Amino acid sequence: MKALITTYDILLIATAIMIMAAGLAKRWSLWRALKQEDKASGDWPGLINYFLKHKEILRRPWVGISHLILFWGVMLPMAVVILAQFGFAIPEAPAHILSLLQDLAGFALLAGTLFLFIRRILSGDRDGPLKTLFPMVILMIIIVSGFLAEGTRLSILRPDDGAFVWFSPLGWVLSFGVPASPLFMQMMIRVHFLSVLIFIAAIPFTFMRHLAVAPLNVYYKKHRAGPALRDIAPEKGQIGAGTVEDFSWKQLLDVESCVSCGRCEEHCPAFISGKPLSPRKVIRTILKQAERVSCDRRKQQQVSVPPLLEKDITKDEIWACTTCMACVTQCPVFIEPLDKIIDMRRYQVMGQGCPPVEAHHILRDLELYGDVQGKGIAHRADWALNRNVTRMSEPDANADILFWVGCSGAFHPRNQETSRAMAKILKAAGVRFGVLAQKELCCGDPARRLGEETLFSSLAKKNIACFSKYQVRKIVTLCPHCLNTLKNEYPQLGCDIPVVHATEFVMELIREKRIIPKYPVAEKMAVHDACYLGRYNQIYQPPREICQSVPGTQLMELERNCENSFCCGGGGGRMWLHENIGRNINLLRAEEIAKSEIGLIGTACPFCLVMLDDGLKSLETENPPKVADIIDIVADSLGYAV
Repeated sequence: MKALITTYDILLIATAIMIMAAGLAKRWSLWRALKQEDKASGDWPGLINYFLKHKEILRRPWVGISHLILFWGVMLPMAVVILAQFGFAIPEAPAHILSLLQDLAGFALLAGTLFLFIRRILSGDRDGPLKTLFPMVILMIIIVSGFLAEGTRLSILRPDDGAFVWFSPLGWVLSFGVPASPLFMQMMIRVHFLSVLIFIAAIPFTFMRHLAVAPLNVYYKKHRAGPALRDIAPEKGQIGAGTVEDFSWKQLLDVESCVSCGRCEEHCPAFISGKPLSPRKVIRTILKQAERVSCDRRKQQQVSVPPLLEKDITKDEIWACTTCMACVTQCPVFIEPLDKIIDMRRYQVMGQGCPPVEAHHILRDLELYGDVQGKGIAHRADWALNRNVTRMSEPDANADILFWVGCSGAFHPRNQETSRAMAKILKAAGVRFGVLAQKELCCGDPARRLGEETLFSSLAKKNIACFSKYQVRKIVTLCPHCLNTLKNEYPQLGCDIPVVHATEFVMELIREKRIIPKYPVAEKMAVHDACYLGRYNQIYQPPREICQSVPGTQLMELERNCENSFCCGGGGGRMWLHENIGRNINLLRAEEIAKSEIGLIGTACPFCLVMLDDGLKSLETENPPKVADIIDIVADSLGYAV
């Protein structure tokens, strides 16, 4: 097959690639020059799997399908051109098949591009027409000029038997509407070729740079985004992010990958409820500041790095976040707005000593009493009501597992019932367990989410020392926030004890028939997936399997469930902060639950239990659904009174 590209064309291609490479090199210098290192390892299998499946992008079916069409619509014709250029002979029959596939791919590519172009216009121009719409226009010119060139070629050939209709249907149709002119065909080929070069050269300067940057971000993504916050070392003076220079290169690679698709906003409970927080805006603001700083550095100008928390990003924005991780889960290229928000909280609390007014007493109580309630260790075991619960400090404790009760389970009256229910279930199953009682301190989750890293580290180290003293081998906890902290963040401090959630443990007890639920509890039930249990730790099945084991239960699903579940509003320290802007997040979730006409909502988080119960009681409806912890449901089905 004759080569399609001349030496002159190769020079043009090289020029376009050099412009693209120079632009990307400037972006790369932006990521790597701004101070902080980040230990990120690459993931080739994950990257290949990402491209083949497009799973994350297909969460939005129409947009995902359009993107998938664009991807393969570009890859297939490009592969054919490369094969032809390097002289690979393609047999006639496969060549006809490839021609048909190219034709169909080109049409699908045009339709997909047009769909995304219109969608961008309707959704609002977020980054300016030059960066957003220009590359799409060029892409459509590439497609249309390619079809016109093919149509003209077929018009010149004028096949009498209509054979081309089977392997170049669009070209065959167009051949009846274009002149049979070799000059016109050459013009269309040149327009097609030059448009491709313009598109390539423009990649670093438009939102299409995600073609180069997003694969890098996918390659360097966390193996499981979200569970553990970025570790910092307060003793070394690293106290969060006050400017863009305080972010790691991986965090800046994150912001470079954003295409302003808006999925994070659509699922952010703070944004949906009318709070000023927009994860997309936070990411775009960090990017713009990083660009300004990088530009000044390249010009060797005196660099004045503006604080992040001024006009561009407000304090109300960063404190509206519930750390639900919906933004991270929904992002098609694994961007994590959450860790940037927490780093800004860390800077405000530790660097400037300015936490929200309402957070002062929480942090004080954690420091003085070791819990967010301010009750003190003397009351840590009051939940047990003087019942016979083994303490790990007893000489003959001989416990196989530590039942980590947590602050809510120890002090909140409603959650205390769940703690007693769990203790009864463990005893009934013959599990040898113990509690720390007065030796247990808060796991540190509220302190860390509120930005007080030093306090988190202090609490965690005391708990870890206690684990070591009593030779703890395995931990079971009712609280997903405790679970996430003990399981995913304590290892940063050298503690690698296995930690499981109560629903995981009880599910195994039911499977092994060590306990057998026997009494009906409710006819129609649904599970509210807690953020820290589901999105953070991928625990979706155990609560459902437990509910299905209860006789007479018809398990249903809420409209937003599993990884799409809607936050209760209690995470990220928000459990103890008032919502003074917009609507209460727990009311939004309560309204959704009330519309479902489900009698009982099971949850597996003490925060969710309290927030949803308060929300449902606030609704002016007759017989609102009831909320119960999954463990309480099991205890009721077993006939245990707590």
